[in-house]
Amino acid sequence: MKEYHVTVRRSAPEGGEGYLQEYTVPFPDDEIVSVLNVLEYIYRELDPTLAFFDHAACRQAACGKCMVKVDGAVKLACKEPAHETMLLEPYSTRVVRDLLCES
Repeated sequence: MKEYHVTVRRSAPEGGEGYLQEYTVPFPDDEIVSVLNVLEYIYRELDPTLAFFDHAACRQAACGKCMVKVDGAVKLACKEPAHETMLLEPYSTRVVRDLLCES
């Protein structure tokens, strides 16, 4: 089992200052894992309050709505391979909540 150590910049309730939250996410060693896979695992298994863009038609790198900053660079979560240690942040200052931004 490989563990991914993920830090996510979260929004504060009531529009206050955001904060960083850490998660540890396990995946089998031989599995190819995207940033979106990691976010989905966090949402399903660890923290259902995490907000990010996810859609059944995603994973085609066509719509661009799953954009997120990965270690400071804007990437598509559906196509970006996960790294063993990652900082995930909103790609824009127009944050709706957590990693979900207005387009």
